[in-house]
Amino acid sequence: MTMLVKSLVAFITVIVFLTLYVIIEAIVSMVAYMYLALNHVETFGYLVGVSRDLLNLFAQQLEQWSPDLSNQANTTLLGEFAPKSILLLLIGLIVSALGRLIGWSVRGWRHRARSNEASA
Repeated sequence: MTMLVKSLVAFITVIVFLTLYVIIEAIVSMVAYMYLALNHVETFGYLVGVSRDLLNLFAQQLEQWSPDLSNQANTTLLGEFAPKSILLLLIGLIVSALGRLIGWSVRGWRHRARSNEASA
């Protein structure tokens, strides 16, 4: 019974940490987006332009791969996305990648520190 309780507590702990990570990631992404939009207007405009080009490239690739679904995708998926939405998505992906890199690095440092302590 205690093994079941420990497993349940570990599962709930992981779910709580993952939920907190996603919330923090969303907040950091929005703060970065707002910071760019308010304080670095030229950079923000350039990034929106790049996002627009990326969205247009995606639409062109979709037309090449599946011309039949192209019109339907343009009216449903691509019509809903704006370049600013794509930019926010990309900022979120960058924040997520940086968060994972930091977490991976910290775990590596902790593991190396523990192995050095054990060998000393």
